[in-house]
Amino acid sequence: MTTKSEAVNAMTTPLITVTPEPAAINAAGPAAAWSRRVRRIGGFIQAAFAAFWLTRASLAIGGRTGDVLIAVSGIAVIGVFFYAIKVTAGTAPRPAGPEARRIERLVTVATVIELVAAFVLPVIVIAAGRSDWVLPSIVITIGPLLLYLDHLVHIPRYRPVGWALIAGPVILVATMSGTALAVTTGIAAGLVLLGTAAAGFHDLAGLRPASRAGSGSARRPDDHVSG
Repeated sequence: MTTKSEAVNAMTTPLITVTPEPAAINAAGPAAAWSRRVRRIGGFIQAAFAAFWLTRASLAIGGRTGDVLIAVSGIAVIGVFFYAIKVTAGTAPRPAGPEARRIERLVTVATVIELVAAFVLPVIVIAAGRSDWVLPSIVITIGPLLLYLDHLVHIPRYRPVGWALIAGPVILVATMSGTALAVTTGIAAGLVLLGTAAAGFHDLAGLRPASRAGSGSARRPDDHVSG
């Protein structure tokens, strides 16, 4: 039987929260940690760009239809942001160590290159007299970044999305022009990026520590002692 002293210890020992976590969150290596961080930080950026694309499409449509699209897309984007803030807190801390810093530098450089390309390509197409290619030229710069991030930190979802954002604008430019091109590009890019961001946030929601997710259980370290 449990001794009296053991019973007293069990009563006076502070509660320890048991937070079993999925195997993925315990995966060794900074690449796994950066995969989570890219899904979270990158997801917020993707959602912000989605808002931009959907707004551009709405303005291109104009009228009552454009107003409705702005309202609907605004609700969708705000909902994704609210969901992300609620379920991803604490899931993607900044990893430390030499390898983690190397990955961080590569992610930063790739992001800067994409931003530069997103400014340079529109200038080139405008100079070429194809101002209606501005939006597709910006969208197409996102694809290579997502492909590289998948290669660097292994986010398989980014692979088909990256290729879609490369091939899609080319196909649209070849088949459309003017307002139709701007509207279709904006809506398609916005929905793809918003969906990708939401899926990444959902991934992280499954990796939340149990104590944060409300599914943890409390026990005393001596609860296993029995007579």
